[in-house]
Amino acid sequence: MMPQLLEVWNDTVDPRHLIGGIAIAVGTAVPAYLIADHLFAAGGDEALGHSYALLVGIVGCIVGAVISGLLFKPKRVITTSAADTRNQQEIIDEVVEEYGDLGDPRDLGPGVQAEVRALGLFDALVDNHEARIREKGGHQ
Repeated sequence: MMPQLLEVWNDTVDPRHLIGGIAIAVGTAVPAYLIADHLFAAGGDEALGHSYALLVGIVGCIVGAVISGLLFKPKRVITTSAADTRNQQEIIDEVVEEYGDLGDPRDLGPGVQAEVRALGLFDALVDNHEARIREKGGHQ
């Protein structure tokens, strides 16, 4: 059975792990601060001792975060499928309607063509361009 997950600050967390992470952070930061405050206070300058103790407490927080990160793995679910179910031609048509003709992708420089091919859009853009040329030829 999958645990109930929460969304906190746009991240998905297991509430038990969240509480555990907070407990670990408090369990490392507070004792680190209190011990450092006691040790630095004995050194003479009390204000400076408190400042150094705060730094040690922050280091304790970081140590707690590292421990939590090692103990509690991310709960994110990453999907690689596109959320938009429309086909590429419909989307390209919308872009053309909004921004105007995109031109012939074969006129692009080699570097840009390589990027467009890597995205899997080159053939769709060529098809769209040729369809628009045929469409213009039929209306004249």
